[in-house]
Amino acid sequence: MKINRRKRPSGLLLILILVALAILAAILILPEPGLSGSLVFKGQETTTSITIEKVRDNIYMIKGGSGANCYFLAGKKTNLLIDAKMSPESLKDTLAEIQKISAKPLSLVILTHSDGDHVNGLSGLPGGIRILAHKKTYEEMLPAVEQRPELKDFLPSETYEGSKNLDFEGTRLELRNFGPAHTSGDTVTFIPESKVAIAGDLVFIGRDPLIHKQKNGSFFALIKTLESMLAYKPEIELFLSGHADPASRQYIAELVNSLKEKEARVREMIQQKKTLEEIKAAFGLEPGSAPSRRPSLIDIIYQEIMEKK
Repeated sequence: MKINRRKRPSGLLLILILVALAILAAILILPEPGLSGSLVFKGQETTTSITIEKVRDNIYMIKGGSGANCYFLAGKKTNLLIDAKMSPESLKDTLAEIQKISAKPLSLVILTHSDGDHVNGLSGLPGGIRILAHKKTYEEMLPAVEQRPELKDFLPSETYEGSKNLDFEGTRLELRNFGPAHTSGDTVTFIPESKVAIAGDLVFIGRDPLIHKQKNGSFFALIKTLESMLAYKPEIELFLSGHADPASRQYIAELVNSLKEKEARVREMIQQKKTLEEIKAAFGLEPGSAPSRRPSLIDIIYQEIMEKK
């Protein structure tokens, strides 16, 4: 009786199979097109433990949890919170951590803008807390109530336009909106005595700024806003933001110069009759690649330049 024996794969065939499996594994773990690991918002990352660091005087930075960085000011009788995390559970955890440092009730929440990773946790607040924001932030939050009915009772109870001065138990605050930038309702909270400004998502580090065109954000107005922040008197030394560590004046100045250089390059290529795809390729953005869920900064610069023609 003749027995058919299967031949074992050759060494070369085994190597080819292993290489193919390695390539397949690499493809399966690639990040979403248009996003790299360094560009993912903290509000979209896996929840991490909450930590609180003192920045200066009575100003504290809150990292971790779900959503963007928050900040709190420890007053003589109460606490003031800036932004509200991405989920009510994360905000409750944040408030519990604050109590370990400053065991006082919360009296006021200031919102830097309307993005979900800064406001979706508001329903985790105890009742009766004042919530202050720019008028445009209030208006931008209204559509979100349809998807998140729990936010209905936590919309800003107080709004302002242009600027607003506050005395928080002896700490002077000046709220300023310099016009559309990241969104149409961005609030910068200046704390003059400490030479600190809390700027929400007007400042990013290690990546291009994010501009929400659907919320009437503007590249050119962002540059003006950053310049206005630098021009504020007394001069600000530390700029605090939603997704980065504190930034110096030098960093903000370098950011402005970098944005102006990008604009100049885009203008030059438009004058050379380059297409948008050619311009994007010159900045290292792959033409014809799968679109990300947001337009790139180069898309926005190109669009705003063409609109002004």
